[in-house]
Amino acid sequence: MQNKKRLLIGGTFVCLAFITCCMFPFLNLTKETPIRMEVVNWLVIVVSIMVYYSIGQFEAKLFPNSSAMFIILFNLIATIVGMGSRCLLEFGEVSNIYNFTIPNIIFNILISAVLTSGTWLFYKKPANKN
Repeated sequence: MQNKKRLLIGGTFVCLAFITCCMFPFLNLTKETPIRMEVVNWLVIVVSIMVYYSIGQFEAKLFPNSSAMFIILFNLIATIVGMGSRCLLEFGEVSNIYNFTIPNIIFNILISAVLTSGTWLFYKKPANKN
């Protein structure tokens, strides 16, 4: 049973990092996009919110008795790993110059951590007190 839980924890971490890698930047705050791309941007926003929400729900079942600090750190580290992967994936491309700006990085980290951790907090079951 412990091996399955470790596998689920690792899978959740990888899933959050992968989603962050694919969805970064959640919303590009530093570059203007053509109107045709606005539809794609809104689709990314909706899908990202749904995915981060779902991961937070799953974390509530996986970590019902964990502390909020643990969950926040777990989500922050997974998000940073995902963004680092995206940076390496696009290394040397022009898109890194306008995607990896301080506002985009901070906004993406906040959205990911707040949505997943907030959903975890909302859905976690209180610890049994006897």
